Amino acid sequence: MAKSPGRPAFARGLAFAVVAGLGAPLWLLLTAPRLGYEGGSALYALGLLVVYPPFVSPDRRRGVVAAVLAALLAAPVALLRPDALVVLAVVPLVLGVVRGAVLFPRPLARTLAYEMVFAFASLLVVAILYEPGLFGVTLSAWGFWLVQAGHALVPGDRAVNESETDPFERAHAAALAILDRRSV
Repeated sequence: MAKSPGRPAFARGLAFAVVAGLGAPLWLLLTAPRLGYEGGSALYALGLLVVYPPFVSPDRRRGVVAAVLAALLAAPVALLRPDALVVLAVVPLVLGVVRGAVLFPRPLARTLAYEMVFAFASLLVVAILYEPGLFGVTLSAWGFWLVQAGHALVPGDRAVNESETDPFERAHAAALAILDRRSV
């Protein structure tokens, strides 16, 4: 049976929001003199996409696969040195792909619906809090990931991967289903 979302996943999401918020001023102090606050915050947001999956993943293998996928999707954007608005469009998209395809797979329609809600809510928080400067970038990074932590509270069970169930259990369940149909 798949693990349902719960407090440990939510706590990891909240902890990541704190780490993202605390890391923003340090990152900006190092990069803003060269890239400006907008360029530094754009690269910071793309970098957090790669750090996020192992931090919140239910298992190490999925976390690494999701981080590699996030890096592959974010690298071309980072190489183009986009402005903050482009990154604000890319980050929720990449995050949705990584969560929906690797970290917490669900049916496509449900994944799209949840990810759109979280993207809209987190981008609204960023729009309210963002200002080009140390304080504004820090608050907006923290707010974005704070809203994204709510993903762990989405109702319903996570989809079960076939690889997570024991082959013997699948065969046993299939045999029982056949026997039940014969007895009717």
